[in-house]
Amino acid sequence: MEIKGRMKCFLVAGLSLWSLLAMASPPQWQIIPKESQLTFTASQNGSPVSGEFKVFNGAIFVDPQDLKNSSIDITVDINSVNTSYSELKNTLITSDWFNAKVFPKAEFKSKQIEKTGDNQYNAKGTLTIRDKSVPVTLNFSAEYNESKGSVVGSTVIKRSDFGVGQGEWAGTDEIKDDVTVSFKVAAIKK
Repeated sequence: MEIKGRMKCFLVAGLSLWSLLAMASPPQWQIIPKESQLTFTASQNGSPVSGEFKVFNGAIFVDPQDLKNSSIDITVDINSVNTSYSELKNTLITSDWFNAKVFPKAEFKSKQIEKTGDNQYNAKGTLTIRDKSVPVTLNFSAEYNESKGSVVGSTVIKRSDFGVGQGEWAGTDEIKDDVTVSFKVAAIKK
């Protein structure tokens, strides 16, 4: 009897702990594609050149009151790149640039999200493009309620860190190394 009683207590305690851990997990958020945007701006011969990735998704588990346990994992479809003219789009997916046939996805992962001011945050993580992973910090503002949230932010990366722009495009005189990545992500709580 005593062993059965202990087992029962252990089982109840284990289930209670599991429930507490499940409640402690940050909620998951689902991206609303029509309200979200991922753009980039580079500089060629002193003029801005912009584009957009039309398809991206993510696993977003964020609780503004529990950032320590929050995480972001965004995956970008490189083939969804879009620019103001088709020649640039076709160039960007070639082996000298994103090499979309070999590396069809880019990914940003973060488990280090911090509040830096009123509705201001940063997410320190790793950006992987062309199988090269580099530490990146995203700075953003956020607005949210119980069921919906949105973030707007940006970061600056160096294309050469990822091998984007090779061969005749490897130099940074004509096409600068710095690329500004901007994003607006709207999401609903699952």
